[in-house]
Amino acid sequence: MPGKITRRTLLVSALLVGQLVCFLGALLWFGAWLERGLGEVVRDRILSASQQMAVQIVQMIELMDIDDATPGTAGWERMQKLVEDTKLPTGGYLCVVREDDGRVLCHPEIRSRPKLAETTLDEILRSEVAPGESRVSSGGLAPHWARLSDGSYVLTAITIPRLDARMLVHQPEGPMRMAVLAFNEKVRAIGTVVVVAVVVISALVTLVIIRRYESRLSQINRGLEAQVAHRSAALLRSRDAVIFGLAKLAESRDGETGEHLERISKYTEILAREVSMMQTPGGDEAWVQTLASTAVLHDIGKVGVPDAVLRKPSALTQDERKIIEKHPFIGGDTLMEIKRRWGDDPFLATASQVCFGHHERWDGTGYPFGLKGENIPMAARIVALADVYDALTSERAYKDAVPHDRAKQMITDASGTQFDPMVVQAFVEVEPQFKDIAQLIRVKGNGQNQGTPTADA
Repeated sequence: MPGKITRRTLLVSALLVGQLVCFLGALLWFGAWLERGLGEVVRDRILSASQQMAVQIVQMIELMDIDDATPGTAGWERMQKLVEDTKLPTGGYLCVVREDDGRVLCHPEIRSRPKLAETTLDEILRSEVAPGESRVSSGGLAPHWARLSDGSYVLTAITIPRLDARMLVHQPEGPMRMAVLAFNEKVRAIGTVVVVAVVVISALVTLVIIRRYESRLSQINRGLEAQVAHRSAALLRSRDAVIFGLAKLAESRDGETGEHLERISKYTEILAREVSMMQTPGGDEAWVQTLASTAVLHDIGKVGVPDAVLRKPSALTQDERKIIEKHPFIGGDTLMEIKRRWGDDPFLATASQVCFGHHERWDGTGYPFGLKGENIPMAARIVALADVYDALTSERAYKDAVPHDRAKQMITDASGTQFDPMVVQAFVEVEPQFKDIAQLIRVKGNGQNQGTPTADA
């Protein structure tokens, strides 16, 4: 026994010394990496975040339907208020300049400094762009950051076509440098604590394993893995049930039924599996199941559409059509906000793609963004076809159900215009399964939803 104890002590001591040596080397490397690499990454993330926020603000301005941005008008006031209220990361701000002459239209300080309205973008950049750095002119703004002499960054490549103007993003260097330093220090502290904890815990665990608990820990691990797998499966089932309930709540506003959502999910699963097999040998079943679960969320943006439009039994006016065509953006933006708070998640990413893109068309004539061809996410292309098939083959208050063979012909005729030809080809391969599902889960729709047989709304 004393000999075993001695050998065990020497083993643990040698392991601890080796880990300490690795720890010191890791700390040195980690510090150098923080200085060289992570700082630039954080800086790029801040600049990218500012640019993304600016793009969203431009989209919001487009949705405001501002026809006249002349200073002092109601449209200008709304845009100016939006610019004033928008706070970019680390002290950044936005302003709007005219496309033709670069004159400043909106700026956070334009109310207190009226002379800004007489300033052009060229006048700003001519005096501030540092020697050797990128110069950007108001007549042909390049889509990249320009470094100013005061260390700030500007990006002026975000156009606002409706107003013949563009957005200028200004990001001061001082606050950004402080943010980078603060982040680096936090990461350094966390890394140090983690490494120390790993060294200590691993040494203790090693000692315990050597003494008594090798077999017992193995059994416990197997039990824990089984519990984790069971709980993960239960969580996934709970998640899918909640998602279906939320989607049903949105659909119920225009009279749809749970059977509609169930059919959409089944159609999407079958079609996605066939597309996945066509793209990759063996397919990607995880992606198929994720898409099948998220498909029911495609129309959650309808909660933002007024009942007077959503439940109108007769044909919509052009203005009403514009209102309802905002529902993909409403739903997608809602999911993107959840994703921003939750973090990267394949489920939320796929769900937002479906919401944003299920009314886009292969030829670029869809909405809300007019995406064309492969710029439309594959998930959205698949759900678009499944949604149209269900709309065609379901009875509504404003139309009779279309027979399966007629629906198939209408979809194949729309290949290359409304639908991705590859997705249509996959549909042709599995269309008997669509017919079986349509017959198995068949409940007559009693909704008052507007729209056309091609599910354009």
